[in-house]
Amino acid sequence: MKKIIGLLIILSLFTALYYWKYPLQTELEVRGQKIIVELAVTPLEKSRGLSFRKSLPPDHGMLFVYDHKEPYGFWMQEMRFPLDFIWIDGKTIVDVTKNVQIRDVNGGWTTLGPKQTVDKILEVNAGSVDRLGVQVGDTISIK
Repeated sequence: MKKIIGLLIILSLFTALYYWKYPLQTELEVRGQKIIVELAVTPLEKSRGLSFRKSLPPDHGMLFVYDHKEPYGFWMQEMRFPLDFIWIDGKTIVDVTKNVQIRDVNGGWTTLGPKQTVDKILEVNAGSVDRLGVQVGDTISIK
C-alpha cells in the first residue's frame, strides 16, 4: 500500500512539473486571426495567470475557462507588462478592456471586471485588440 501511495505521489509531482513547464495550449481564431493560447483551467493556473512573466509572444494569450458564468474579477498583481482583456460569453465577445496598466492611479494593483457575466476571458498583449480589430459581438472559435 505504501508503495502505491508513494508511486501516486511521484506521478502527481511529475505531472505537475511537466504541465508547469509545458502548459496546456490550443489555438483560437477571432476575425480570421489565429492566437495560440495557454489554458488556465485549474484554480492555481487561474490565480497565477501571466504573473511574473517578462513578456508574452505576439499572437499568444492566456484563455481562462470557467464552468459557469460570473462577472469574474481580475487584478494585475505581479504583472510585468500591460494587457488587453477580451471578455467572452460562450463564443461571443461581450466586452473588451484595452491597455490595462499594472498599477492604478493610486499605485495599487489594477483590478477590473467585465460589464456582464462571462465564462471565458482572454488576456493578450496590450494593443492586440486594436491590431486585430476585435470588437464586441465578434465570435471566437476554439480548436
